[in-house]
Amino acid sequence: MLKALQNFFQQTTPAEQANMHQVEGLSNDAFLSLVLMTEISLADGELSDEEREHLLDELEREYGITGDQADNAIKEAVQAVQEASSLHDFTAQLKAISYEQRVELLENLWAVAYADSALDPHEESMLRKLADLLYISHADYIRSKLRVIDS
Repeated sequence: MLKALQNFFQQTTPAEQANMHQVEGLSNDAFLSLVLMTEISLADGELSDEEREHLLDELEREYGITGDQADNAIKEAVQAVQEASSLHDFTAQLKAISYEQRVELLENLWAVAYADSALDPHEESMLRKLADLLYISHADYIRSKLRVIDS
């Protein structure tokens, strides 16, 4: 029994499990951001072609990752989303980045949600939860949404 308890407490945390999905060319924070973008993409039940294309463009523009490496990064992010028990698994580590970077991440998440030209209620709900978990003010939540809509 003692051995079983020891094994239980030595298991990896969800945040550590996300790190196990690390892909070449992406820092831990970058991968966690990709996971959140993937989470938004999947909030409506499917990863549309437009959302996938947006993720590929983001990987290329921000990190210079293309081709098979980008495809692998998205596959790893989808797997991390499917294995996660909560959004907190991914947002806990991202609270350490600056407030401005978190707002920029939220804006990127809005862009993913609007990539297929339709905002699903599940996506919007997920974005609200993420903004709360990242300690982003409601005013900045609305401003980031409006910046994406206006662009």
